[in-house]
Amino acid sequence: MSEKIKDFVFRGILATYAKRELESSGLLRPPDMMVEERGDHDLFAAISAGIRGASFHMQRYYRLLFVFENLVREFINGRFLELDGADWFDKRANAQMKKRYEERRSTEGKHQWHIGRNTHPIYYLDFGDLGLLIINNWNEFKDLLPNQAWLQSRIQEAERTRNVIAHTNTLAAEEGDRLEMYLRDWIRQVG
Repeated sequence: MSEKIKDFVFRGILATYAKRELESSGLLRPPDMMVEERGDHDLFAAISAGIRGASFHMQRYYRLLFVFENLVREFINGRFLELDGADWFDKRANAQMKKRYEERRSTEGKHQWHIGRNTHPIYYLDFGDLGLLIINNWNEFKDLLPNQAWLQSRIQEAERTRNVIAHTNTLAAEEGDRLEMYLRDWIRQVG
């Protein structure tokens, strides 16, 4: 093989790696981006590489959290709808949960310009409240979950991770792995 061909191939390989590195760092826009992604890319171009890179890193963890938390909400809501009908929250939530719901709805009412949450009261509860709601009504869930300790460990650990994500901190990879494991456990157990 001639030196010119070797040089050409070598430069091509280097260019491929350089392109991938620039795309992964957010400095080069990949050609297959959707319109929103291109807009975000352009908006973030002037942001420091550390923040930009951390935002890409955190996207996946937010999605895992979003799915996990909302699966738990749907699970609870579905079970209680089946048992009690649409007004299950009034029957099943404790006084502190009802107070939290009322306070958060009231705050939203004062800020009409800001679009609020989903209208169902379960979306106003903290993640930890969801585990408590199940435990307080354990007889309705014991046929679907292994035991209360299993539930508590997953909800409490995921809530710690949730707080890191919700306060826009960077999550360590092992914490993200744990969140994924708990989500997988939940899907296998509950569906």
